[in-house]
Amino acid sequence: MYPTDAHPVAITLDDVMADLAAGRSAPLRASDHVPSLRPQRRPTIGSPAFLRTLAAAHAFGRVHPRLAHRALLRLWLTPWVHPSTQRPLNGLPAGLRPWTTTHDGTILRGYEGGHGPTVVLLHGWAGRAADWRYLAGDLIAAGWRVVAPDLPAHGATDGATTDIFALGRAAASVLRREQPDVVVTHSLGFPLTLRALEEGAQVPATVVALAPGRRASDALDEFASRARLGDRLTGALRRANQERYGADVFEVLDVDRVVPQLTARGLVIHDSKDADVPLEHGRHIAADWPDAELIITTGLGHRRILRDDHVRGVVVAALTDDLARAVQAGASRNLGAHQPRTDGGERGTEGERHREPLAHQEPRRELSGAPRA
Repeated sequence: MYPTDAHPVAITLDDVMADLAAGRSAPLRASDHVPSLRPQRRPTIGSPAFLRTLAAAHAFGRVHPRLAHRALLRLWLTPWVHPSTQRPLNGLPAGLRPWTTTHDGTILRGYEGGHGPTVVLLHGWAGRAADWRYLAGDLIAAGWRVVAPDLPAHGATDGATTDIFALGRAAASVLRREQPDVVVTHSLGFPLTLRALEEGAQVPATVVALAPGRRASDALDEFASRARLGDRLTGALRRANQERYGADVFEVLDVDRVVPQLTARGLVIHDSKDADVPLEHGRHIAADWPDAELIITTGLGHRRILRDDHVRGVVVAALTDDLARAVQAGASRNLGAHQPRTDGGERGTEGERHREPLAHQEPRRELSGAPRA
């Protein structure tokens, strides 16, 4: 259950207008007494707080563009969470313990567990450390030490708004402290890892990217569509970002700029039915990554890929054994997989697979190997 002091966020239109006029963004509420792994109750898209801020953006749009930009940035920079992340947490693996570190005056909370080489698990936008609870248990059982932080304004860590630059600096702080052998990411966690490397964090030996995002401009368009901003406010939000971060902000945040120089071994796993981050993002990243393989799943979407037992098995195999065996494990589990490069040349692909599904696996997850884009 949530702490007894948890309550829905109540923000009046007057509050929104006052905050926007003053240019401030206060935390939703103090969280010093929120235990690790107990996320703050954060607003969702469609919540009263979201709708009031959206109404302010529309109201200011034609009469006060600067305040409209502030309202739009507040919408864009608030991690509006998926409703599932408001549920009580159940089934956390045994052996986990609270983990904290201080970054830029903020206490980053999360959990750690296990002994052995370190794996850092980085959640995506509006995610939380507890998203990794299933994979964390598998890795601990396989002899790894796991660290899963809640980044600023996420999970149990303080904050109401944040951006990819702040999150990248926080991720860099975590990576510098932990010096992990492996980083496993979900969604925005992959661009955050690249930002962390540009902030001076040491490159890990292996990076696993689940449903990785590629372009901030695409994320903005997707958010605008879900929020039903319309063309006028979408353009205003884009200009607000450029005014705040620089005219080239979307080029700076494009992972295509960094991926070709990655020296870490990589594994990209992406679902063909991902409605949040299209499969083409994962295809493109894997194609540009010098030493990476791509595995495609079907029917898991953007979030279930984190807890699917077959995906988790492939990830553990990739870390515990080697990438070639992991890709073969993906094939044996009826996940489409690219074969590893064996001759220093272009990667091949397997033809369509016609394997019998495992007894506990739905046949809909069977997928043929697909060529790189």
